[in-house]
Amino acid sequence: MSESVGIEGVEVLEVEELPKINFKRVLVANRGEIALRISRTADKLGIDTVAVFSDPDSECDWRLAFDYGVPLGGTTSAESYLVIDKILDAAEKSGADAIHPGYGFLSENPTFARAVREAGLVWIGPDPESIEAMALKVEAKNLAKEAGVPLVPGAELEGEILDAELTSIGDSVGYPLLVKASAGGGGKGMRIVNSADELVDAVVGAKREAASSFGDDTVFLERYLTHARHVEVQVFGDSHGNVVEFGERECSIQRRHQKVIEEAPSPGISEDLRERMTAAAVALASKINYLGAGTVEFMVPADEQGNETGEFFFLEMNTRLQVEHPVTEQTHDGIDLVEWQFRVADGQELPLTQDEIHAFRGGHSIEVRLYAEDPANDYLPSTGLITRWSSTPSEQIRAEVGFIQGDTITPHYDPMVAKIVSTGITREDATSALVWDLKDRGISGITTNREQLIAILESLEFVSGQTFTDTLEHHPELGDSSVPESRLELATEAAKIAQSFVAAGEQPWGNLAPIGYRNVRGERHDSAARIEQIHYEVSHPQEDTVTTEEADVYFRWQQDGVDIRTRVTLIPPVVGEEYEQTAVVRMGTEPTTTVTLPPRFVNPATQVAEGSSVAPLPGTVITVDVAEGDQVDEGQTLAVIEAMKMEHRITAGQAGTVAQILVNTGDSVAAGQALVVIDDASSQDSEES
Repeated sequence: MSESVGIEGVEVLEVEELPKINFKRVLVANRGEIALRISRTADKLGIDTVAVFSDPDSECDWRLAFDYGVPLGGTTSAESYLVIDKILDAAEKSGADAIHPGYGFLSENPTFARAVREAGLVWIGPDPESIEAMALKVEAKNLAKEAGVPLVPGAELEGEILDAELTSIGDSVGYPLLVKASAGGGGKGMRIVNSADELVDAVVGAKREAASSFGDDTVFLERYLTHARHVEVQVFGDSHGNVVEFGERECSIQRRHQKVIEEAPSPGISEDLRERMTAAAVALASKINYLGAGTVEFMVPADEQGNETGEFFFLEMNTRLQVEHPVTEQTHDGIDLVEWQFRVADGQELPLTQDEIHAFRGGHSIEVRLYAEDPANDYLPSTGLITRWSSTPSEQIRAEVGFIQGDTITPHYDPMVAKIVSTGITREDATSALVWDLKDRGISGITTNREQLIAILESLEFVSGQTFTDTLEHHPELGDSSVPESRLELATEAAKIAQSFVAAGEQPWGNLAPIGYRNVRGERHDSAARIEQIHYEVSHPQEDTVTTEEADVYFRWQQDGVDIRTRVTLIPPVVGEEYEQTAVVRMGTEPTTTVTLPPRFVNPATQVAEGSSVAPLPGTVITVDVAEGDQVDEGQTLAVIEAMKMEHRITAGQAGTVAQILVNTGDSVAAGQALVVIDDASSQDSEES
């Protein structure tokens, strides 16, 4: 469920002081945390809410926060949240008189916006004409240029272009460069190209991914600024000719061109640059008579010392509410930007003038995106059951969460699980509170980037404000969020000790057989002698969760002469999951560590032939790039699968000959499923000799 905690001393606008909104029931054409965020504001304003959901989301808890719900059917977004007719039919069935698209999906689709209005519904978003003006990045750059906004050097790619001509165009732009989808965003359809010999393949791949994600394979080239900040300006317009800005947000910490950490204000730009940048953003929004919430994004180059050069370049404009909008709300006296969206869609004027907005500005806010992914394994997405989700309430923390314990993360949608937002008087205060929350937050069942987020927030680069779009690239140690082996071993030992004590205490025959005998998987450890005190509590979970009961084991032990308070939460195995048991271990003030205790039996179905390349997660086969009998090198691409809106290359783990191809293009595959079998070249050489 969505958690929202206010900051002490924040003065929130009183709803009763503003005009009443005329529409009565809003359908949110989205899912997860943003759907909950919008419904929260609607509830505050006394507006009914309607949820729509796909088949995989039909059991997720977020939909229960709505007054009404309409199933869309389908599994993927292309079968559900992206089908305009299904959304409009749901609005008619539920009696909704307004539609809010959230972000992603259809939020920047002018055809959808027009269809909503033609159906006689209120569209809570910018005019279709404004969306069109900014939707195609090439056209958006032309408009920005007319508005006097500086542009990054680049080139359009129109029609069919020969490889030699494409290489020539790339040379004129200069390397490194980016291949970018004209109709896209969020890192989809984007490739970094460092030299001419990489360009053709990058364009082909970007066009394919753009067509899959956005239905438009148009791409263009743009100079890649390797040492720059990504800074964006929140703008807002109404139908009365007013356009204002809410200052900037820094979004430089990124992986795969997708944001990981955002903050407001930016720690690395001067007041002069801020004024010029916000003025440019307002000028662009005014030029297209912008209505509602929007964000104008810029690249801000830095010199070798990390200082600004005084330059900034237009990147793109997002004609919707941004994922990171909470940091702007938190640094503007708690202003509700979703409420502002409702009001301007209802034809009202902006609630505040630009001077009043400036007067409300203060404090510092930082947001981290908690993704279900493994940064230490090339950011491979993680799917599965969330077996534990817990946190300690704090006045400084605002958490926008789309899932709860017992929900399942599927491969069909974006891997973001939650946004954790911290606010303080100073940047240091906000950072400290955020680090503490992340370390304290209990998460298990899925792999997340929590450890990486902590490492970044505690790094010298972040603390000093020297964060750029290439920070993670130049500091790979921040990408390795794996738990240190020493801590993992200690956590596993603690989990087995806890398991042994619970087993012995719960079973009437516990004292008649040695630990580890037959149905007890725990083991006796020498470290048990170091335990000074131990007790456990068995807690029954909330209704409708998948587990039967959990056991919390508390004890203190000595590690390297230090007395450590330890808590182990044992989560029972899930039926059908091969009897694996998860344990969440908290030792002192270290981040929680999740360990999986081994199953009693090995499922033969999980065993694959030697030399097999397997799917690392569930997905759909996009291409098969080899044929049986082909000679392949180690690391060579064998196939490409699509999962969580991203493409993942399946590569050869060894050199050899392709012996079997077990899948075809278009097949759905499960995690761990064998795709291609390769005979080892070394074994072949041995046989031949």
